[in-house]
Amino acid sequence: MNSMTLECEAIHRYRELEAWFTDRNFDELASLSARLATYHREAYMSIAGTDELISVEALKASAVPWVGNGTKSREFMWRLATPMQLLELALESEPSEECAAKIRAAMSKLGPVNWESAIEAGAVPCLALGAERRISR
Repeated sequence: MNSMTLECEAIHRYRELEAWFTDRNFDELASLSARLATYHREAYMSIAGTDELISVEALKASAVPWVGNGTKSREFMWRLATPMQLLELALESEPSEECAAKIRAAMSKLGPVNWESAIEAGAVPCLALGAERRISR
């Protein structure tokens, strides 16, 4: 895989993460994702040797899906993943050590999921986990 494709994949990955974190009020993680997308956009532009803006359509067309190939696997991931799991997936795919260090720093600030309080609040995927626990009692 060439470096331009890797950069396109990273831009797409971090824009998706930014939207996911924003929707769930993880503002610091959304901001980190936006900064990482910008870092990779600048790297892409440096490799391409241009200062012109790249259209979103062009980026999406050249980006390699970073999680699974099918829409069902992507939908499943977005519904059930925790912020920590998404950061772990991003870290596995991150080609830049500078960006990886930022992801590790963000991960160190996240604590473990408190499943009991999440279930009580009715957060997804906790609804399924809570139902499983109620059935098994």
